[in-house]
Amino acid sequence: MVSICVGQNKVLSSIENSIAEGKSKEALKQLSVLNTTAFLPEDLGYYYFLTAKSYSKENNDVKAIENYLIAKKQYLKANVVEKAMEINLNIASLLVSYKDNTQKHQFYLKEYMDYAFSTKNDSKILKGYVQLASLKINSKEAKESLDYFRKAIVLNKKVKDKKLESKIYNNLAVLFSDVLYKPDSSLYYLRKDNLLLHQEKTPNPNYICYNLMNQASNYSQLHQYQKAIDLLLQADKIKLIEYNKVNKENINNFLYLNYKDAKNLDKALYHLEISNKYHDSLNTEQQNIAINNFDTKYKTKEKELENLELKTNIKKNKIVLYLMISVLIIVLLISILVYKNIAKKKKIAEQEKLIEIQKTEKILKDQELNDIDLMLESQEKERQNIANELHDNLGSMLATLKLNFQNLKRHNEVANQQENKLYDKTDALLEEAYQKVRNIAHLKNLGIIGSEGLLVAVNKMAEKMSVLEHLAINVIPFELTERLENTIEVALFRMIQELCTNIIKHSEATEVNIYLTQGTSKEINIIIEDNGKGFDPKTVVSKSGIGLKNMEKKVEQMGGTFTIDSILTKGTTIIIDLPL
Repeated sequence: MVSICVGQNKVLSSIENSIAEGKSKEALKQLSVLNTTAFLPEDLGYYYFLTAKSYSKENNDVKAIENYLIAKKQYLKANVVEKAMEINLNIASLLVSYKDNTQKHQFYLKEYMDYAFSTKNDSKILKGYVQLASLKINSKEAKESLDYFRKAIVLNKKVKDKKLESKIYNNLAVLFSDVLYKPDSSLYYLRKDNLLLHQEKTPNPNYICYNLMNQASNYSQLHQYQKAIDLLLQADKIKLIEYNKVNKENINNFLYLNYKDAKNLDKALYHLEISNKYHDSLNTEQQNIAINNFDTKYKTKEKELENLELKTNIKKNKIVLYLMISVLIIVLLISILVYKNIAKKKKIAEQEKLIEIQKTEKILKDQELNDIDLMLESQEKERQNIANELHDNLGSMLATLKLNFQNLKRHNEVANQQENKLYDKTDALLEEAYQKVRNIAHLKNLGIIGSEGLLVAVNKMAEKMSVLEHLAINVIPFELTERLENTIEVALFRMIQELCTNIIKHSEATEVNIYLTQGTSKEINIIIEDNGKGFDPKTVVSKSGIGLKNMEKKVEQMGGTFTIDSILTKGTTIIIDLPL
């Protein structure tokens, strides 16, 4: 019996490897010829789990759910609770896409989370957080999704699961792009995900493809169509191991939209035709799957027939639409060919003019950056001079004056009661003036001329600026364990201080989060987000302080990027990425 079980496990493991390589059809054939009569309950659970996984890869969700439920039952029968509960995550992921089953997936998620918390196992809890966050990526549950992603990020600091970390970053990017409409934040997480993917020995080509497509979607939102096109062309070259036709249809459809927005109608039409070919091919496959599902226990027959009829009507309408588009494109192409000859010379002249303008702008920009450096340097020197002057001169004078005054009071011991009150009041005023001078000197030097470093300085600033029940400023550091170069610490602290001052003056926020992250010794990332009323960055003009534009130019001069992501009524996020 032992040798039979070992043989079964080897066969099933081999089939699982085939599924991982994208050979789901071959896997289903191999599974269908296996004799399961001698299988133990745990092996049966494994068998039905692989069957479900193969159907899922073939986009046959109904068959996939059926087999997942049987696999779960067999695992529970064999008392392999961990695998049975993990199947809940697969079922929930499939059910959430069905409109009639929007509540059913909640049951499976809750059952898994109850189990995970009962085990007190961080890895299991982390899997649940990631799945909960991913399935809540919609307009109604966006805040919950973001909260669960943040919990997952914190917990993964302990677990250190690279694959889940990649999934967190990729899905966070989708949340920021498709639901919260913050493409800059989305691109930030996609870059982090891209770094993780390329650190793997054999990265999954599908995940790399999804990352490139998501980046392209964000650049398209930012109207950077050529950058989006370049990323999509990279994605199109990747040899995928699963969902090849679906991804090819999506890539070519995105290329069509971006070429159209970029006014390149020839290439737009070319990729539209390719997308339609993949779409028609997928429709045929989906109709075959629908026919095979008629005998399932899910009552979907009438709906599938309606969908087939609807698809046929849509296809007819599309043919008419494509003919109209084709005629329109032909007319446009003729007009473009006539116009191109006239525009060509004009374009050359404009390019020459643009080169001259760029040269002039570079000279002006270099001069402006020098002016900013001088301004910041003079501000810092002025702060230090004021602090030293207050502490060394005025502070010493007040201390000496207080000492002399106290001696005068002791010599005049026979003074009457009224004079003694006058002495006490004057003494208190001197003490108060001395303390105020010390406080101002300390504030001007906060964390900069001291030896504490950037993190301590920002924490002290946050503590002083926070107002109980009105404004909470939270400082959240990650891996910031070493001191930075003094000039960098000074520059970053002054920027954070200025940004927090602007939030207090203008945003009406009640909460500010300052994330200080040093993932490696070669870079530092700072994110400052608030829940205030937001603003339009194009309309902001700084009247005092460092100013947003000057900050941006200073960060660029230091080799970094300064990103403002703000929507009216929805708060503001400012991201500073700086190489060290």
